[in-house]
Amino acid sequence: MDRELECDVAIIGAGPTGLTLANILGRAGLRVVVLERNESTVRSPRAVSIDDESLRTMQAIGLVEEVMRDVAADYGSHYFTAGGRCFLRVEPTTREYGFPRRNAFTQPRLEATLLMGAKRFTNVTLLFSHTVEEIDESADAVAVRARSENGEDVWVRAAYVVGCDGAKSFCRKRIGAELIGSTYRQRWLIVDLESTKERLRQTRVVCDPERPLITLPGPRGIRRYEFMLRDGEDDAEATQPEFVHRLLTAHGPDKDSPVVRAQVYVFHARSADTWNTDRIFLAGDAAHLSPPFAGQGLNSGLRDAYNLGWKLAAVVRGDLGPRLLLTYSEERKPHALALIQLAVNMGRIFAPRSRLQAFLIQNGFLMTRFAPRVHAYFAQMKYKPKPFYESGFFDLSGQGRLVGRMLPQPLVETGDGRKILLDERLGDSCRLIAYGPDAQKRLQEACQLDFGLEDPRPLAILPSIYNPDPGASPEIEVARDVNGTMSSFVEGEDTVVMMLRPDRYVAAATCGSLVEMADRTRRMFRSMVRNAGLDPL
Repeated sequence: MDRELECDVAIIGAGPTGLTLANILGRAGLRVVVLERNESTVRSPRAVSIDDESLRTMQAIGLVEEVMRDVAADYGSHYFTAGGRCFLRVEPTTREYGFPRRNAFTQPRLEATLLMGAKRFTNVTLLFSHTVEEIDESADAVAVRARSENGEDVWVRAAYVVGCDGAKSFCRKRIGAELIGSTYRQRWLIVDLESTKERLRQTRVVCDPERPLITLPGPRGIRRYEFMLRDGEDDAEATQPEFVHRLLTAHGPDKDSPVVRAQVYVFHARSADTWNTDRIFLAGDAAHLSPPFAGQGLNSGLRDAYNLGWKLAAVVRGDLGPRLLLTYSEERKPHALALIQLAVNMGRIFAPRSRLQAFLIQNGFLMTRFAPRVHAYFAQMKYKPKPFYESGFFDLSGQGRLVGRMLPQPLVETGDGRKILLDERLGDSCRLIAYGPDAQKRLQEACQLDFGLEDPRPLAILPSIYNPDPGASPEIEVARDVNGTMSSFVEGEDTVVMMLRPDRYVAAATCGSLVEMADRTRRMFRSMVRNAGLDPL
């Protein structure tokens, strides 16, 4: 007999994006069903790099401590010529969002942690070994049919469906979306080792036009090697132990290290032409595919999950109308494309097409040592596109330089003297915050106005040189920016009042009239009206 389930959101795919989304929605109290065709989360290596923004997302779902136990944190990249000369060191030291910018992990352990996290919630149903075969979208719901390994059909009726089902996404085909972009002609052999004798804890990039090589560190003494294959080298031959041993022997100390996996990949730089219908959304590799050279494929998927997750929660709970969901692709697609382009550009450095091109690129980077600002731009990884949205659910008529940007996460000192990361005080809803010497006073004024928030939960962040104002209202929560992280974000502005979204992006800001800001934010919230036929179940 067929089984029937009803939920707010059905998630198709239990990879990192799908499981992160399940945790976000589970925390929000939504009824969630996760459908995964495989019998378990992945067991073999996949993605290997997790950045500071993604760790902030792990923090938001209460799993960052567990994730960090399986991470080799804070590593960089050293770029070498074919002859072995290091021409560029990328070693970012900033922790703008509270965590190191580059971190190595293993996808099987990350997925296991996310799965454990999803199991915390009785409102999240996890169905592995269930292959989705049919999706039927109507005006008021989406019906999903999945078949279990024993042949039983499960029907799931959901208000919304999110396809996190990877590069060969069934959901993407179902909504008629196409992947636009290009596929690399070159093939790469990925070799994961159980242990390593390589003592350099950074990524080593050998930019040799004859055979580009990337070798990356991992947690607990593991390492990955990536070799570009030459024309005429057969895929099947390349994964044979003799071929792998020959490459490892020629490139480093790991010729005798046990091989966990050897697999040939072709890389893609593509994005779906449309990311959603009214009730079906794409996220992660279902929506975009990136070459691995910037280490941002998985991280872009986690950004999708955070962006879409809080919006689905707000709509299902009735806090905002379904028009809010239209801002998902409006915000996320341009940023995902920018990171894909970054990966493409970095690939040109990794794999120069000729010795002349290699000479020009590599000596160009060597010359930056005589231009400190240019050198720091690369060494501190400032070339990575910052999390910034130019349109979407924002009041762009206010303090425009701050609006649409992710708020930094400073170390703050609370009223009781504890030092914690800022997000530990922010919660999962929109919030009014202020930064500056008069933050408490400005928020007292703001609390007399209607910003469209049911509970603004004001938080005053003071510069490091100021103590709290003893005459301010005790209703205003206060924290002191210990290391001055916020000052570089506001760049000399007077006290700034900001409305912060649940995903830590600044939705509105002003150094001026609070009355005008309140008027604008009320209009912003009211613009997200309920659309007929798009109400949650």
